[in-house]
Amino acid sequence: MVFLFGRNGGQENVDEFINQVRAGRKNLIALYAFVATSRFWVDGGIWLVFWQQRGLSLFEVGLLESLLHVVCLVSDVPIGIFADRFGWKLSLLVSAVFGIGYTSLALFSHSFWLAAASFVLRGLQVTFVNGSDTSIAYESAGWAGVQNRYLAISGRLVAISLISMGIAEATGGALAAWSWSAVYVLYTIVNVISFFTVLWVREPREMRKSVREHASVFSIAHQALQFAKKSPPFLAWIALSGILFGCIATFAFYGQSLLLHAGYTLVGIGILTGFENGLGALLSSLAEGLVKRMGNKRMVTVSSILAAIGLMLFAWLPGLSLGFGYLLGSIAGNAIEPLIEQGLNQIIPSEQRATLLSFNSTAFSVFMIFGFPLFGWLAQSIGLFHAAQLGSVIGVIAILGVTYWWRGRERVN
Repeated sequence: MVFLFGRNGGQENVDEFINQVRAGRKNLIALYAFVATSRFWVDGGIWLVFWQQRGLSLFEVGLLESLLHVVCLVSDVPIGIFADRFGWKLSLLVSAVFGIGYTSLALFSHSFWLAAASFVLRGLQVTFVNGSDTSIAYESAGWAGVQNRYLAISGRLVAISLISMGIAEATGGALAAWSWSAVYVLYTIVNVISFFTVLWVREPREMRKSVREHASVFSIAHQALQFAKKSPPFLAWIALSGILFGCIATFAFYGQSLLLHAGYTLVGIGILTGFENGLGALLSSLAEGLVKRMGNKRMVTVSSILAAIGLMLFAWLPGLSLGFGYLLGSIAGNAIEPLIEQGLNQIIPSEQRATLLSFNSTAFSVFMIFGFPLFGWLAQSIGLFHAAQLGSVIGVIAILGVTYWWRGRERVN
C-alpha cells in the first residue's frame, strides 16, 4: 500500500476515495427515500373531486390544471439554472417547502383564487425537483463507482415513484371517505418528512467547485443554450420524451372518463390503475436487462410502437376490453423512462445538468398546455369516443414520427 500510494498523500487519497464512495451510496439511499415521500401524492386521484367539494366548477378546475402547467413551463429552465448555480440539494429542499405550502393552503382554501395560489405553489414544488433529483442521482452513481449501472438506478427510482403513487392514491381515497382535511394533513406531514430526507444528501460540490465559484446564472444559461443548439442527440431525446409522455398523459387523464363510459366502475378503475402502477414499476426495474438484450435503439423503437398500439386499442376496442390498451400504452412509457433519463445524462455536461434536464419537463409542459385542451375541445365538439379515436390516430403518427426522427440523430452506443 505504501509503495502504491505513498506514506501520507497516498493514504489521504485512499481515504478521500472511500469517503466519496460512501457519500455516493448514502446519497442514493437518501434519494430513494426522497422519491418515495415526494411522490406520495395523497390527493393524486381525488384532487379534482376535492376542489369540486370546495365549490369550484369543472371549468375552474380545468383552469387550475392549466395554471399548473403554465407555472411549470415558465419556471422550469430558470429553476434549473438556479439549481446548477446554487445547488441541487438546495433545490430539493425548496421543493419540499413549497409542497408544505401547497398542502397547508389547500386545507384552508374555499375560493378559486386561494386554490389558484395553492396550485402555483404546487407547480413550483414539482419544478424545483425536475432535473435536480436526477442530477444528484447520476453524479452520486459516479461517486459510488456504479455510473455504468445508472440505468438500473434510474429504473429503481421510477419503480419507487410508481409504487409510492399507487399506495398514496389508495390511502387518499380511503381517507377522503372519512375526512378531506385528513388527506391534506397527511400530505403535509409527508412533505415535512421529504424535507428531512434531503438533509441526508451530500451536495456533489467537489465535481463542480470551480464552476460554482466563477459561473454566473447568465453564463450557465448561455452555455446550456449553446449546448442544446449544437447537440442533435439532446434535442432528439427531448422531442421523443415530450411527445411520447404528452400523448400518454393526455389519454390517461381523459381516459378516466372514457373508462366510465365504457362500463368501468370507480372501483374497477382503481384496480386497473393500481395494476398499471405495479406493472410499470416491474418493467422500470427490469429496464437495464431489457436494454442490454435489445440495445438503445431497439428498446426505444419497441416501446414507442407498443405505446402507439396501446393508444389505438384504448380508443377502438369495444366495452371493457379497452382497458387492455390503457395498460399497454402506460406501461410502455414506464419501461422507456429510465432509458430516456440515462440517454440525456450521458450526453449533457455536469455544469449545466439541471438546466438541460429541465428542458425535458418544459417540452412536456408545452405539449400539455396545447395538446391537453385541444383534446378537451375535440371531446366537446364530436364526443369523447370519437375524440379518442381521432386523437389516437394523431398520437400514433406523432409518436412513430418522432421515434423515426430520434433514430436518425441518436448516437449508436
